[in-house]
Amino acid sequence: MARFLLYPTVMKRFKFCAVLAVASLAIISSPLAFAEILKQAVEQAIRSTPEVLAASKHRLAADEGLKQAQGGYWPRIDVNAGIGKERLDDADARALGLRDTTLNRRDAAVTLSQMLFDGFAVKSEVARQRARIDSSAYGVAATAEDIAMRVVGVYLDVLRRQETVAAAIDNLRAHQRIYDQIKVRSDSGVGRRADLEQAEGRLALAKANLRTEQSNLKDAEVAYRRLVGMHPGMLIKPGSPAKELPASESVALEIGRANHPTIKSAEADVVQAAAQMDSARAALWPRLDLELAANHGQDIIHGRSDDVTATVRLRYNLSRGGADQARINEARFQVEETREVLNRTHRQVEENLSLAFNAYITARDRLVALTQYVEASGATREAYAKQFSIGQRTLLDLLNSENEYFNARIDLLTGQYLELASHFRVFAGMGLLLDTLGIAAPVEAISLSVLEHR
Repeated sequence: MARFLLYPTVMKRFKFCAVLAVASLAIISSPLAFAEILKQAVEQAIRSTPEVLAASKHRLAADEGLKQAQGGYWPRIDVNAGIGKERLDDADARALGLRDTTLNRRDAAVTLSQMLFDGFAVKSEVARQRARIDSSAYGVAATAEDIAMRVVGVYLDVLRRQETVAAAIDNLRAHQRIYDQIKVRSDSGVGRRADLEQAEGRLALAKANLRTEQSNLKDAEVAYRRLVGMHPGMLIKPGSPAKELPASESVALEIGRANHPTIKSAEADVVQAAAQMDSARAALWPRLDLELAANHGQDIIHGRSDDVTATVRLRYNLSRGGADQARINEARFQVEETREVLNRTHRQVEENLSLAFNAYITARDRLVALTQYVEASGATREAYAKQFSIGQRTLLDLLNSENEYFNARIDLLTGQYLELASHFRVFAGMGLLLDTLGIAAPVEAISLSVLEHR
């Protein structure tokens, strides 16, 4: 066992896997506890990931845009005041003998303007900003769903790599045992030198396999830390939501079309573009305002003057060189563009969901064969070990059976985690992953219509 002591990290990993096995027993006895750890990781990522935070700020900016648009319904108050020099050269100044005289002049005015009719420009802008808020809110939800799926991926990858490290440790111990057995034979003169070299080569390969799995585990931990914002602790394997999966792909597609936030965001963009076109059409209408004004002025000729006016003012532009119609045409094309983007979004969501459902079916069906593969490889390994001890199998047969069993275990572990990940991927494809995990979306992900009905 001297060679095994050259790898102290192997023993540390072995102890770690023993602790992991104890934790796995706790999972069986507490089905609600193991889902909570994954839930906490997703919640932490959603709270701290820049992508979600940036989308939330975009939603908050849209809220302020609505307030700006609603300000168009309220009166506008302007104050205008000035003081300065005035050079007199008019009939009154000449009559008073004040021609070419420079004097001080002061004036002030307050004007209140209330829009009475603007061709529905403010109404259209308010509608556009409301749609913009909904689009931003669903954008936050879509980003949160995407981050949640990515966290599920790195979370399960860390767990899988921990188990593959444990399998590599078992593989190394088996090859170490075979090597020690062959070495004893060789030292006693019973075994051949070629057998010892062959066992030593396979032992080196087992050590290299372990080192590779340890490196893969480290990479998975780095990816987890970058996304979640903290180093993975004692992660516990989550339960499978397979019982909640739709019965068929067609059902999943129907749910996805109705619930996916990316589709809802694209639908809100269409509404936003249509409201923008209505706003552009407002330029073809006259504008009617009520204006109340109070003016105060003072100069040497007229003295102090104060007047108050109340005016209903009509403004109607007859021509801007075709700019208004061009703006309407531009907005119309933008509406058509957003509709095509919506169609593309539908196709993307449907494609991703179909791929996810197919991956789930494939992963589920492969597990049966992979399980049989491990069982058959394990039985062969045990049989070859017994036959080798009585001289009915060669060392090469024994070593090959060990490698075959190791590869079968790795394939089965990969298949098991692929199947588990595929369950979550289907829910993510429907836009329901956060609901499945029992996680509330960020408050910025709530649409304006939902907020108003609360």
